[in-house]
Amino acid sequence: MADGIDRLMLSAPSHLHSPVDVPQAMHDVIIALIPALIAATIFFGLNAIFLSAVCVLSACITEVLVKRLLNSPLTLWDSSAIVTGLLLAFTLPPATPWWLAAFASFIAVALAKELFGGIGRNIFNPALFGRVFIFLLPGWKLLLNGYIDPLWWKGQGFFTIINTKFSTAGVSIMDMAGKHLDGIAGATPLVIRRTYGALAIKNIRYVDLFLGNIRGSLGETSAFALLIGAAYLLYKGHINWRIPGSIIGTVAVVSILWRQDPVFHILAGGLILGSFFMATDWVTSPITAKGQIVYGVLIGLFVMLMRRFGIKPEGVALAILHLNPVAFFIDRYTLPNKFGG
Repeated sequence: MADGIDRLMLSAPSHLHSPVDVPQAMHDVIIALIPALIAATIFFGLNAIFLSAVCVLSACITEVLVKRLLNSPLTLWDSSAIVTGLLLAFTLPPATPWWLAAFASFIAVALAKELFGGIGRNIFNPALFGRVFIFLLPGWKLLLNGYIDPLWWKGQGFFTIINTKFSTAGVSIMDMAGKHLDGIAGATPLVIRRTYGALAIKNIRYVDLFLGNIRGSLGETSAFALLIGAAYLLYKGHINWRIPGSIIGTVAVVSILWRQDPVFHILAGGLILGSFFMATDWVTSPITAKGQIVYGVLIGLFVMLMRRFGIKPEGVALAILHLNPVAFFIDRYTLPNKFGG
């Protein structure tokens, strides 16, 4: 250098590829999640809004506290904490204790997001990280068994608020057989997961799976509502078909090869939520066209292996989290050849 001082050139991390207009993108994601929130409120009562508010508030407070602790500039303006809180709430059972939801949100923001340097630098999807973290804690798993039937089945109505004081009564594993299926936040018995399309499909109609008229987590049950939001994100250009298409296509193909019901596999659990809203996270997914397809295929294979042979009911979540750190390497080996190279 001219001044005789060696300078270290710094650049953004290789996994930083968020959209340029982050706030607008996050606002569009929030808009896309509204149909699923409405569906959750219809089926599970106002507790859907309460848990969502708890997760969002906890995420925002955590971000402010961590930024202050690290003496970093506040970034609440980008609304990423709101998106993290909403997505996390969507993976939780309706009767999850509010304090557990708040703790999961704290973990999602403090560890999975801010510990890595904030938005654009996180390796794992924060919402899924928080959900799986509390699921894997010894002794806490039972607190996540708060699955209930859609409220209007019991004539409780739209404005019923669920008592979030946890009780194991009425929510045993076998009681959930055929009524709630594996996915992002599922708690399905292993025997049900291993007989998709046989035992389970006898108890659930396609229309119930599509509309969300089943037991499940707040935002994962209604494929119809999620697809409305996904269509909006596709229209706005924030996501494309490659990742969700390859995930869903892989799940369909493998289920057919295993002589199981592909429609059931696609609509059951959190596959739609994970495919369109989690796996497509701009920061933790590949940016090359070929890489996105490879990424989606690997997630789809992982999901099916977990559903068929796994002992954990977090198939979609674990699949995405395991592939998150691999996204960089997928990009590296799927880059187009240089012109003339």
